[in-house]
Amino acid sequence: MESKKQTYSIVVEMENAKSLDEDEVGVSFTALAREIERATADDQYTKPELIIVHSGPNTDTPLLQQRMGELVPQLGTVTKLVFSACTGGRYYEVKNRGAELATGDVVIFADSDTKAEHGWLSTLLKPLENPSTTAVSGYTYLDYDDFASRTFALLWFFPLRDGDQRFASRRAMTANNCAFRRTWLVNHPYPASNGFKVSCTLLTSQLQASGDDFVRVDARAGHYPPRGWRFFFWRALVTGRDADRKFVALESPSRAGRLLKATRRWFSTSWRVGKRFITHAPQTGMPIWQIPFALIVGLVFSTLVFLAQAAMALGLVRDEPEHVPLYVGHS
Repeated sequence: MESKKQTYSIVVEMENAKSLDEDEVGVSFTALAREIERATADDQYTKPELIIVHSGPNTDTPLLQQRMGELVPQLGTVTKLVFSACTGGRYYEVKNRGAELATGDVVIFADSDTKAEHGWLSTLLKPLENPSTTAVSGYTYLDYDDFASRTFALLWFFPLRDGDQRFASRRAMTANNCAFRRTWLVNHPYPASNGFKVSCTLLTSQLQASGDDFVRVDARAGHYPPRGWRFFFWRALVTGRDADRKFVALESPSRAGRLLKATRRWFSTSWRVGKRFITHAPQTGMPIWQIPFALIVGLVFSTLVFLAQAAMALGLVRDEPEHVPLYVGHS
């Protein structure tokens, strides 16, 4: 008797349809459609369910559906399309809404600003054919094309595309490039947090605590580079606040301990930044004369992270839900 084929659902979060960046979204979803077509071509997997969730009002859903149909018409052929709104939802809330709608044996999370490389989907799904595997994390890297984006790529919490496996091996689950067995995910949605990018670390901790550690695979996806110095300053500050939130959630609420952690992190991060820029900057194509300037930017970033983390630890900043400010713009 032929065994039942494993089914899967892909959840993609995106912003309000009115703020859709059609160039980026078109490239991202075209790459996703290509991967789905390849994965189903040999009849190994059934046609998947693609759940696209946006954070705008319900009235925007038909508009989003229409625009996606115009941008990437092949999606309607290679997937079973589902559109939904999570009005006012933040990043992980939107993902949780999509997971609630999923019916596949496996739930894959991707983002509308990432571009899957060849073999991404099948590489992500393969380990879950083993019944003992609960979760799989792919390899997301930051794209770059100028001085600012190369500097971001060297600073970022994603590893570089090449030659950065040691850093990648220590990363928590990557929320824009991962897969879960749905039976586990139903009882373990992304935890609630006021942080901007904290819930993926908390979920990783839950996964490891349950004895169901995740498998890292070389399922590569590029992330569009952040743009603008306003984003740079805001992202540094929110990174510091998030670091304090993670310490409180996973280690201790002690203000003294939190301040000590912020100080130790400042020194270790500054050292790591210097080492990464000297070691990896040339492979990004950054000219040698730009490296000292990039290093200064990196140390400024680390200092801003420290100041924000210390401010949270000392109670100078209230722990409120993080939102991307309007002044930051598209990033």
